[in-house]
Amino acid sequence: MIRNLEVKELSNELFKPYGSVIDPEKLEPKMKEDIFTFWDGLAEMKVDGILTVGFLEVYERSKEFSKMERHIRTKEIFFVIDNSVIALVGKPTPDQDFPDPETVRAFLVKPGQGVLLKEGTWHWIPYPLAKKARLLVLFKKGTPDEDLEIKDLLEKGLSFRINI
Repeated sequence: MIRNLEVKELSNELFKPYGSVIDPEKLEPKMKEDIFTFWDGLAEMKVDGILTVGFLEVYERSKEFSKMERHIRTKEIFFVIDNSVIALVGKPTPDQDFPDPETVRAFLVKPGQGVLLKEGTWHWIPYPLAKKARLLVLFKKGTPDEDLEIKDLLEKGLSFRINI
């Protein structure tokens, strides 16, 4: 079975079950001068340990996917640098080891926007709307080695298609 995902505009209300939106354009800057503008407090991410900043390039590919991942013990931020992407997310399922397909959604994230994923939020590699997109990724040091769970929903006979 293939579930079609309609892409939604990113908003705090729609994204709340998965985390929060990081969008400076929707907030007043803390400081604004002739040579700079600074926004403070766009997101708060408490980690027990060291926070790492990673760089992710994503490439154009099939609009169908069946894999999703989660991090049980840490939040994750990804912030779009250059080209829009589709964030693919599913609500956390603390009592089961597979995402609930009824909660999987696709959100448009534009350059200069980002999202903060709650602990346990299922997600997959963002889908770029250009040949390539670049993102900053922040999470607790060691997350890819110690707190990464990837599931292939084809095991349950399920995949998703992004409708764009």
